[in-house]
Amino acid sequence: MHRRALGIPFALSFAAVAVTDSPELAERFRSDVAALAADEMEGRGLGTEGLKRAAAWIEGRLRQIGLKPAFGTSWRQRFPVKTGVAVEPGGLLEAAAGTSPPSPVDAASWTPLGFSSSGAFEGELAFAGYGIEAPPLGYEELKGVELRGKVALVLRYEPQEKDEGSPFDGRRPSRWSGLRYKVHQLRERGAVAVVFVTGPLQDDGKDLLPALRNDGPESAAGLPVIQVRRSVAETWLAPLGVDLRRFQEDVDRDLRPRSRAGTGVRVRGRVALRATFVEAENVAGVLPGRGRLADEAVVVGAHYDHLGFGGERSMKPNVRGVHNGADDNASGTAAALLAVDELKRRLAGVAEHRTIVCALFSAEEVGLAGSARFVEQSPVPIPRVAAMVNLDMVGRLRDGGLVAFGTESAPEWPAIVSAAATERGLKVATRGDGYGPSDQTSFYAAHVPVLHFFTGSHEAYHTPDDDVDAINAEGGARVALLTADVAQAVALKARPTYARATSAPAMEGDSRGYGAYLGTVPDYRAMESDSGGVLLGDVRPGAPADRAGIRGGDVIVELAGTKIGNLYDMTFALQDHKPGETVDVALLRNGARLVLKATLGSRSERGR
Repeated sequence: MHRRALGIPFALSFAAVAVTDSPELAERFRSDVAALAADEMEGRGLGTEGLKRAAAWIEGRLRQIGLKPAFGTSWRQRFPVKTGVAVEPGGLLEAAAGTSPPSPVDAASWTPLGFSSSGAFEGELAFAGYGIEAPPLGYEELKGVELRGKVALVLRYEPQEKDEGSPFDGRRPSRWSGLRYKVHQLRERGAVAVVFVTGPLQDDGKDLLPALRNDGPESAAGLPVIQVRRSVAETWLAPLGVDLRRFQEDVDRDLRPRSRAGTGVRVRGRVALRATFVEAENVAGVLPGRGRLADEAVVVGAHYDHLGFGGERSMKPNVRGVHNGADDNASGTAAALLAVDELKRRLAGVAEHRTIVCALFSAEEVGLAGSARFVEQSPVPIPRVAAMVNLDMVGRLRDGGLVAFGTESAPEWPAIVSAAATERGLKVATRGDGYGPSDQTSFYAAHVPVLHFFTGSHEAYHTPDDDVDAINAEGGARVALLTADVAQAVALKARPTYARATSAPAMEGDSRGYGAYLGTVPDYRAMESDSGGVLLGDVRPGAPADRAGIRGGDVIVELAGTKIGNLYDMTFALQDHKPGETVDVALLRNGARLVLKATLGSRSERGR
């Protein structure tokens, strides 16, 4: 399951219901999970041979069930996924003080950061302290500092990091310390490049550089961003009498900004990066419909990829080990296969039913890339998809209880789910619209009613400990049968009626917990776009965006005077404004530029 943080405010605690399902189905579920979560599948990470083996195994199961290939004569839908960046030849960094000739900086003493844009830069160096502009905290390092056309040198982290009484909250990093947020602030003030340095209070005298970390499918910053060794920064600052340790200690003592706009040092350079890609595959099969309903489809889906050997998305990022992902999401894959096998048996001989598509997605863990591609190039035209049922983390059923997210995406869902749950002796909590951190989001953004079954989070999530021995096989089989019941109801009866979101989407582009609220929903098919702007999939009914006339399909390119190049820019722009402010929103609609006025709402409005 694709999440930066689970943050699910519910407890699954229901009375157990004694229901005996087929031991054969439970064993099949356990066996399929074990196959997908085996060590030889290498955690089903992007770019691994194990992920290819998992795709081949899934294709074999679809053939065994007796489905037909979903993509013409092929079971596979191949697509490229951006996995990060790599350094290209041509990188350069040099500096000159006063009239001195420029001196090159050794390549081992600087590095681009993963979200840097490529390109050349040149300008006078400006030392902007920590690069923090935090008016709510009374700390403004950029106020009155001329940065236009300059190269901004800033410290990583934030002041008073070990002071629990600090307004920055010394117990954990505050939002003001985010690298992308600092770069956004500096870019908006005209800086042509940003140079980070780790101060002596944090680098423990090691003077190290960070590794070039992959930044996944997310957009670049819009200007070159690099980091230099502390020794390089101190050489540049020495003529000004700036000692980084003393600077940090002084700021920690009184929280008084000490930025220096004019240094007399000119810095120029060139960042040369290229995006790196791997090929991923969705795997899908079709049970053809019959009669008048045959042209419409019900999609039963799950993602089969996981984290491979770990890394930054792991809850244990410093542990390199196979992240088998038994619950996330071998369980959902196994349940989808079991459900569709059951549907094939039940629908045999039925004269009239909708087509059933069993779709297993890749690249969910890097931003729903597989389901986004499936929706974009669906084997059944999306307007003819009656519903999508998503299974993500369904392997740890406890006390007969699970959650069905997305029941607000169609008014028919509560009755359908309730009837199926009663049949299976399950207690299903129903809630939420169709947006969330899993593959149903891609379908709901395309106006398809959706459900997402989920048996709850646990400590093994995104760790090497998510293994098959903790799977509840009997529970997983029951969830699979529940899925078959729901899909069968849709396959045989009137299609659910799509309903727009009336509660706050779980993955909104402007609800990261700070600042004002606009009520927009990004189109996740555009997450890798480098063309600038934020493409909207929808807006929440009655939200500020809706009242302003903003709608799905618009591309927001400017907000309150801030250029919007990507989702981060939009988030930061909203964080920096208050509820009640009326701001200009510039957008592209069918290629034409429009400027609308929106009165921003509060975060509490999202729950209404």
